[in-house]
Order: sequence, then C-alpha cells, then structure tokens
Amino acid sequence: MLNRILKGGKVEFRLSDEQVALCESVRKLLAARAPARIVFESDSTDAVRALWGQLSDAGLSSLGLDLPDLDLESSAIEQILVAEELGRAAAPTPYIGLEAATLILSRSELQAAADLLKRALDGHIVVAALPAAYGGTVDVKASEDATSSVLHGEVLLVPGATWANTVLITAESEGSVRVYALDIDQSGCTVTPAPSIDPGSGLAAVTLDGASAVPVLVDDADKVIHDAVLLATLLAAAESTGIAYTALHMAADYARTREQFGHPIGSFQAIKHKLADMVVDVENSRSACYGAAWKLRDGAEDAETFVHMAKAIAAEGGTHVAAQALQIHGGIGCTFEHPIHLYLRRAKANQLLYGDTPEHLESLAEEFLATEREQTR
Repeated sequence: MLNRILKGGKVEFRLSDEQVALCESVRKLLAARAPARIVFESDSTDAVRALWGQLSDAGLSSLGLDLPDLDLESSAIEQILVAEELGRAAAPTPYIGLEAATLILSRSELQAAADLLKRALDGHIVVAALPAAYGGTVDVKASEDATSSVLHGEVLLVPGATWANTVLITAESEGSVRVYALDIDQSGCTVTPAPSIDPGSGLAAVTLDGASAVPVLVDDADKVIHDAVLLATLLAAAESTGIAYTALHMAADYARTREQFGHPIGSFQAIKHKLADMVVDVENSRSACYGAAWKLRDGAEDAETFVHMAKAIAAEGGTHVAAQALQIHGGIGCTFEHPIHLYLRRAKANQLLYGDTPEHLESLAEEFLATEREQTR
C-alpha cells in the first residue's frame, strides 16, 4: 500500500517497492509493444485482444479480485497506478470496463459470477456496460422463466465493448435492477462500433433483441453498480493523469531540441510558462487521484466526494496539457504521423467519460451545500 513516512513532523507519501515494481513491469511491457497506434491496424480488434492477453498474463486481470494478499479495498491504489501507466502509453485496452466488471462479479454470491471471474483471469475480456458511462440510463428489459433470461433493449456507448467477449448488462426485471452476463457472439446481440474522437476507447453500442443472458448479480445491485461507477470514474481520471504526464514530457523534449531564431524554443518565456502550468496540472491530477484512491481503499464516508474532485481535476488537466503539448509541437503536432494527437484524443474522450467536469462540480456543490445546511440547523 501507499506508505506514509513521518519526517520532521511532516507526512510524506511514497509508493511501496511492490507498487513501484508493478508500474515498471507494466511500463516495460507497453514500451515493447508501442500500443497507441494498433487501433489503426486492419485487424485492430485482434491486436487489442492480444495486447490485453499479455497484460492479463502479467496479473492485471486480478487487481480487483479478492485474493489472499490483495483485496478489493487495498487494490484501489494499485488499480489507479496501472490506469496511469496505460494512459502514459495511450494504450487501447478494456481495462476500465473490466475492473468495473470484476468489482461487480466479486460482490456477487452467484456461481455464475464466480465462474466468469475465473474466465476473466485467463484473459477472457469482460466489460461492464454502466448506465452512467456517458450519462445514459437503464434501457434494457429482462424477461425470465425457470430456465433462461432474455434481454431486449439497447445500451449506447459502452467503453471497451468493441473488444469484449462478454458484457455485463444492467437491466430491469420484475421491478428491480439486476446485472446479467451476455456473451456477444450470439444471435439477438449486435455490437456496433460507435464513431468517436478516440478509437482507442473501444466504444460500441450493444443492441439486444431476444439475446440470452445469465444473471450474475441480483441482490443489492444498485449499491454495487454505484460502487462500480465510482471505481470506473476514478480509473478514467488516473488514465487522464498518465496521458498528461506523457504529453508534458513529449512537449518538454521537443522544446529542448526545436530551434527558432538560433535558440531552442524552450528558452522562450512563453514556452516556459506553458510547460510550468502543465507541470502543475499533472501534479494536481496525480495528487487528486491518489487521495481518492486512498479514500476508496479505506472505505471512507467522503470517498465519493474525492472521486468527484479527482475526475474534475484530472479530466480538465489532461485535456489542457495535451492541447498545450500539441501547440508547442507546432505544425508537426497537427500531423497524423506524430503521436501527440492520440493523447489529445484520449484526453478529450475521458473528459466526458463517467460524467463531464460540470456534472462532477455540480455534485460537489450539492454535497457541500447539504453539509452546510446540516451544520446550520
């Protein structure tokens, strides 16, 4: 877990040796694959699935599971560390949707959920179609009999669904909300990739017309889905932090080598100011994400408040840093061949994922006003 070290009366926060090793192993694996552009390959779905197979073999599928030495609460920090590394590489993976799915499955007592978790550990891609991904609502109905469950409806804009083998669908059944596991390779289920500024998000619409599904969560589904949305929101914020980190360093490296008027452009005051502001954005985003992860890990009452803050800060910071990095690159940054546009694309997509900044700021305002009213009674 994140270490707290007292020095001279101050509390310092450091990653443990195990957490540092986790980050380094993911970074090394991604550096060897250079994954950002695989979404433009003709067989991009197979390429992304192969990449996830490598990451799954490295243990990323198990971060959200209740294992002896890594339970759900204590893994919140590890989960955001991995999300940040994936953001640094602008890697197209189903990671966020899969972590949300494993949270849902791990909270269920049904055997079908346990069986699906085992498949996920072997690299089977399971993503959660969360109603709040892009402000959507539950628009799927389930009809059940003694032997089967059948789904009708549509879920728009499911992150990672383009590459998934199984999707967890939230549906209404008999007046309550339940979660069903749906294998996409069947009649009655259509997965349509959605137009997106970021092809690395794997967005798709899932249309259901009599598709067979298996219930994996029946009891207390609303609470579990809410927790899954919180986790997914924080992971999106952490990924934006990683995006900002790489965009900052790409811009700084370019500013050191690109010369104008006989001097590196990094020596000009305007560029220095941009880079300084970008550093502040990166550090603010990382601090907000670490704080929220700590709250989630400890089950703090104000964890949701910290997640709202992290998403608002990191989403805006990631977009600002990536946009400024493109500006610093000048004309070369506007070409398809240069990778900086991939980071700006992902940052803009994450800015809207699981609630845009005004939505999270509004939630914070409502919480603060409610607290103020309670204190003045």
